Amino acid sequence: MKYIFAFLAAFIITAVVKLIFSEKIKKKKPSLKPFFSKLIYTDQKVKRKKEDVIYSKILYCEEYELKGKPDFIFKNIFTGMLIPVELKSGSIGNEPYPRKGDLMQLAAYFIIIEEYFNIKPKSGRLIYSDYMFVVKNTNKLRQETLNIVCQMRNMLLTGEGDAASNFAKCRYCFMRNTVCEFSPFNKI
Repeated sequence: MKYIFAFLAAFIITAVVKLIFSEKIKKKKPSLKPFFSKLIYTDQKVKRKKEDVIYSKILYCEEYELKGKPDFIFKNIFTGMLIPVELKSGSIGNEPYPRKGDLMQLAAYFIIIEEYFNIKPKSGRLIYSDYMFVVKNTNKLRQETLNIVCQMRNMLLTGEGDAASNFAKCRYCFMRNTVCEFSPFNKI
């Protein structure tokens, strides 16, 4: 009996060590819907619409002249907090942080949602195919987003500014060959 217990203990310890130190651990697929929440907005096309859900409406923030359509907005059924969720088709791989543009997009949704629903979201989700980031709605993130919006508006007015252009990101952009000199037909 002693030997069976010792063998089982050694087997379990070995399995746990392999699990912890293995480099081939797969990340779990992120969960779209936050716990204890209900859907109140979606940009997704659906066949059956629910009465209490807003579908594909462009949300607008008059104060900062921002508009957008988050993929989903959930409302916590206990606290009433709103949680925007933005889906990204690509993967994040081993990157420790979300992509800057994706982060700024979610932060812009924080600002839009706050004015539109009159509720400031505490956090949101950026979901890539292989990982999910929970992003807190901080004053620093808000200020950085508003600074970038200001820079973009100045770029539109003056035609001056630094754009980080590349073929993959810019080939379908409506701003190419306008304030941005990038053309997908030029050599990169």
